[in-house]
Amino acid sequence: MKISQKGLYALQAMMTLARRHEQGAIKIREIAAESDLPEKFLELILLELKNARIVDSVRGARGGYQLRRDPAEIPLSDIIRLVDGPLAPMGDAEQLRGLIAK
Repeated sequence: MKISQKGLYALQAMMTLARRHEQGAIKIREIAAESDLPEKFLELILLELKNARIVDSVRGARGGYQLRRDPAEIPLSDIIRLVDGPLAPMGDAEQLRGLIAK
């Protein structure tokens, strides 16, 4: 399975949100810094995840993004399909293994 850079960024952002799920909304700046992602590109990815009803955005000084449901209920394959389209077996999954190991 071949995962695009955008797909990897989306997975990294989702894992950051999952790790901090109990903390409520997290600012894009914090997600970008913790995941080492470009902030502007992350904004586009999070907007896509919001439109797919995977994350919620919270406005205000304590605003940011948070998962809509428990992290255990969100399959990684759903995130990859949303960002990269249908999954097709291609190459190996070393990229994904390395990301999950982080």
